[in-house]
Amino acid sequence: MGIFVLAGTLVLGAGESMYVEPVTYGRLHFFPNPPDFRNYFFLQSIGNSTSIVIGDFTGSKKLIALIIDENSDNTIDKIYQYYPDRKQFRKTRRCTSQFFNDNIAQMKRDIISGKIYRDNYSYNMASLDSLLAKIEEGFDINPSGTGYTVPISDPDAPTIPMSDFYFSKNMERYDLQFKTNYYRLFNLKIIPPIPYSVYCKNSKDPVVAETVESLLKDTTGK
Repeated sequence: MGIFVLAGTLVLGAGESMYVEPVTYGRLHFFPNPPDFRNYFFLQSIGNSTSIVIGDFTGSKKLIALIIDENSDNTIDKIYQYYPDRKQFRKTRRCTSQFFNDNIAQMKRDIISGKIYRDNYSYNMASLDSLLAKIEEGFDINPSGTGYTVPISDPDAPTIPMSDFYFSKNMERYDLQFKTNYYRLFNLKIIPPIPYSVYCKNSKDPVVAETVESLLKDTTGK
């Protein structure tokens, strides 16, 4: 189990390993139920399959939804919902979350860009805009395998990364990972209950591919 700190309160959250293995509907009940009712969003693409998890805690009913694009072709194939208050699972044809969008490609882009966090009551997750700003600075762009790691350090503790990014391409497959270790809000240090907003490994997803291709182009000569 992992822990996160919010407003001085210590709370148990799911361990990091859960987010780097394929998400299944049977594991939705392990996803966090934040005490402050903030919503969260998670894009995962491993191998041929892509999934989105929505933690909706400000709607009429708390729910954690899993939206599956089995072939990473921007088609919704399966939807599961878990209701933490009732401890019930449901397979459904349409997600009832207020944050759901039939255009799954746009949902993927909104998670990667960070738009979905900025526009809703959520956590301040490290997103594409922060990565692009760091690449533009040209510092801490570290070659790693066929890609790059890019940390963003805490201004008050320069040796400690507040967030970590990784992107790479290998044999027409793509890795893209955005991890938020913590962020600061006034004098508070906040650790999100889910460290990753994006975890993609060996992905063939077209939205992930276009993002990584653009990032690799931007890092040329950095």
